[in-house]
Amino acid sequence: MLVEMNALTAFKQSAFTPALLTTLENCSEESVYAPGYIQPYGILLVLQPDLKILQISENVEQFWGISAAALVGQSLQRLFSRTQVKRIAQFLQQDNLELCNPFELKARIKAFSPERAEPKVKTQTFRSILHRTENSLILELEPQFPADSSDSIQFYHRLQATVLSLRSAASLSNLAQTLATQVKEMTGFDRVMIYRFEADDHGVVIAEEKENHLESFLGLHFPAIDVPAPARRLFLRNWVRQIPDVHYSPVALIAADGCSVETPTDLRDCVLRGVSPYHIEYLQNMGVAGTFTISLINDQRLWGLIACHHYSPKQIDYQTRKTCEFIGQFASIELVHQQERELEGYRTQVQTIQDKLQQAFLREPNFIQQVLTRNAADLLNLVRAEGVAIALDQKILLIGQTPPLEAVQNLLTWLPQLNQPEIYLTNCLVRPYPPARAFTQTASGILAISIVLHQKSYHLVWFRPEQIQTVNWAGNPQDAVKIDESGEPQLCPRQSFDLWKETVQETSLPWQSVEIEAARMMRSTLMLALLEFSQSALEQAAERAAIANRAKSHFLAKMSHELRTPLNAILGFAQMMNRSTSTPPEFQEHLGIINRSGEHLLTLINDVLEMSRIEAGQLILTEKIFNLHQLLRSLHEMFALKASEKGLTFSLEKDQSVPHYVCSDEAKVRQILINLISNAIKFTTQGSVTIQVRTKPAETSKPSCTCYPNTSSPCRALTLAFEVEDTGCGIHSSDWESIFEAFMQTEQGRYAQGTGLGLSISRQFARLLGGDITVQSTVNQGSTFTCHILLHCPDIVDLVESETANLVIGLEPGQPTYRILVAEDVPENWQLLKALLEPVGFEVRTAENGEEAIAQWQSWHPHLILMDIQMPGMDGHEATRQIRAQETSEQRQPIPIIALTAYAFETDRTASLQAGCNEHIAKPFTESTVFEAIARHLGVHYRYKDEPQTPSRSIRKTLAPQDFEAMPIEWINQIHEAALDLDDEKLHQLIAQIPDNELLLVESMTSLVNNFQLEAIASLTQG
Repeated sequence: MLVEMNALTAFKQSAFTPALLTTLENCSEESVYAPGYIQPYGILLVLQPDLKILQISENVEQFWGISAAALVGQSLQRLFSRTQVKRIAQFLQQDNLELCNPFELKARIKAFSPERAEPKVKTQTFRSILHRTENSLILELEPQFPADSSDSIQFYHRLQATVLSLRSAASLSNLAQTLATQVKEMTGFDRVMIYRFEADDHGVVIAEEKENHLESFLGLHFPAIDVPAPARRLFLRNWVRQIPDVHYSPVALIAADGCSVETPTDLRDCVLRGVSPYHIEYLQNMGVAGTFTISLINDQRLWGLIACHHYSPKQIDYQTRKTCEFIGQFASIELVHQQERELEGYRTQVQTIQDKLQQAFLREPNFIQQVLTRNAADLLNLVRAEGVAIALDQKILLIGQTPPLEAVQNLLTWLPQLNQPEIYLTNCLVRPYPPARAFTQTASGILAISIVLHQKSYHLVWFRPEQIQTVNWAGNPQDAVKIDESGEPQLCPRQSFDLWKETVQETSLPWQSVEIEAARMMRSTLMLALLEFSQSALEQAAERAAIANRAKSHFLAKMSHELRTPLNAILGFAQMMNRSTSTPPEFQEHLGIINRSGEHLLTLINDVLEMSRIEAGQLILTEKIFNLHQLLRSLHEMFALKASEKGLTFSLEKDQSVPHYVCSDEAKVRQILINLISNAIKFTTQGSVTIQVRTKPAETSKPSCTCYPNTSSPCRALTLAFEVEDTGCGIHSSDWESIFEAFMQTEQGRYAQGTGLGLSISRQFARLLGGDITVQSTVNQGSTFTCHILLHCPDIVDLVESETANLVIGLEPGQPTYRILVAEDVPENWQLLKALLEPVGFEVRTAENGEEAIAQWQSWHPHLILMDIQMPGMDGHEATRQIRAQETSEQRQPIPIIALTAYAFETDRTASLQAGCNEHIAKPFTESTVFEAIARHLGVHYRYKDEPQTPSRSIRKTLAPQDFEAMPIEWINQIHEAALDLDDEKLHQLIAQIPDNELLLVESMTSLVNNFQLEAIASLTQG
């Protein structure tokens, strides 16, 4: 019967979707692996490890005259002699039973004859095979007849002839035909076919040897469902499979009480295993009475089958089966070799093209598209395509027969959605991508390679046009599935194997494995070229980045130095004026404003420098033991006045578990708390700010601290938690993470002064300390910032608290007059140091450059040098190095040299220490810092002024929106705009317009401006 059908309008093999096939094949799995019965040409026993019989095939009675039910539970010695059973027990000592199989067992059995009333007892030899299962043993017994013992020399010569014939085959088709001929001659079956599985698991007969009167199956295709997945897995597991008579009567396995087994035993490794009814019916429909199948396996994959059919029952002996098994194994190797030989020529061509492209890429790594374009013909020949699209980072070039550019762009948008990043291929693009129906004449099949590198995509897509072809099926594949009464599909053995033709459209020639391999090689070649190109680009980018970073670092260092130098003089003289008894009281507040303004500017400078260190990965921990309670007290005192000026309740709550002394980086802990508390007060106009501190044992391991390097583990690891809770404006949940990014601020934050770096730096510090900072907030209700850090609590504390907390007014009596040399080129700075040190009792001289400093050191012999770094002529580093060199050569006692400089980077500190300085102090500095450093290096003892209690300042009235009722609306709007613009000059002008009788409003507004609380003004005056 000839049937012509269009593949798009009628059923075709692809109608068997993978999901449907899997479902149907799984339904047949038990009948394939564990049918519950065997074929009748042998006996099967299921044994316990002690060789007692658990199950036995019902046909045992035909041989021994004992019913199967009577043997269940008995020892194997009921059937075989003690010696033989003992031998089997010895086999069980082997890990691999294949080393023992097969073996012979002899038994005295009863031969029944119609002529005799009593059965005749005779000796029967069984060829035996032993298998292990999960919980038991399986023993297969196959009666051996005299005809089985053929001449082994004859088999050897037959096998040798077959091997020589296979090895002399000139091509794959010739090899397959030789294989079919030799197996037919050896086994005597009516038909022997070489059946190859295609990529989609359907089969095709590529060679055949048959009796003349039989219709040929050569070239016919068989749907994948004809050999279901469970059967394919068995063929991959077992090299041979025999069904001597498809019309056999199944022999049941009997368990206790003479009943059939409820849960069938897995017989997948048994040669006697029963046959699935589906397969029996399938063979009967073909008119086949006996079969023998040999597997062809290529690299753990079922390549095909040698299918032997006989049209009457046929059983072949064990030796022939083993010979055929060897032939199948040898043929599997030869098939692979033959395929390799046939593909070698194509591979040579492909390699030539690859080498040519590689050389071109090496010569021109920056011109990948040009290289591919010049070698367009080779690029197409590489995979036998008609067209190719080259897409390199959004640039698309089309070569040969391709779809239009817009269609290719859409296709390249679709490809990444398949999640197949390396290679994708199909010879029927319309199935996964219906829009391809518009260009089947140029691209019914595609083979695409993709590379994603540094977030850029590169693709090569080869196209093959539609190839209308006719597939000859052995019967209609649709007949393999039928719909049952409930409307569900189920497997159905096909009734007809007449020629059935299918016309396939919208499909290209299939991509062969060697072409796919060539595409993979091309991908590797292209990858190397792209890596070379990217490496070159990265090196250029890295060089540009390095230049930019050096310029940035130089700029930051320069700007930091230029800003810190005058700021040092501003803050230093302000401190001196503030401590002077001759400063009029009315100037004290002005000096406070100068100090606060300078400290604010210094904070901005430090924030920028810290972010620069973070970006450069230069943050380091400087751990030491410090008084945590003292740190918390000082911070509370620092912010108490600012909070009270805003009318806020400010409290510190410490849990009893918080230790006095801890080991960590005090400066970074202090900076974190300053940022969090400062923000809380800044963004809270009424209510409270509360700090809660608690500790608990660390849940994660923390390396031992460096405070006690000579002891093993003197510290306990703790988790320290700070919670800073306010009743301020709150933060929207969408901003909870963005506020920790550098230079990012909330809407409210943009009204306040600052860089937007504080929280980013604080989180980096917290993470460096083994913790993190998180936030919970509700808009218009408040925020809670929680900081966790890991630290150590020392068991032993050996600390000397700072003695310079109070104001230094002189040296203790009985000490020598210490000479201090100040090397500084900026007059304001050396004047500041002279004004600071001489009243205390130090003798001070100055030098304006390095040469002068060396000369003063040689002639005046100072006790200590305060060395600036940047000076005209010889700088401080070189001057220090020369002093250290002369000290060594003259064997003089080293003089303490303290670098006192506006260079504040970590690299600057390291450079100063490497040059020979004993310490590095960054400008601007506090007077206590200088006095403490001098005391450390000279052992100086000071006299201190008894600090009187600071008189409590009157707390100005907390402003509310109704306090502005006396002022015009236009004035209020101008105040609001000036606060948003951070224009303090404009604000002072507007404050001057407040009537004299509104004195409290004038003082309160002036205080808010002077203390940088512009966000509070903006909040109070918003409409």
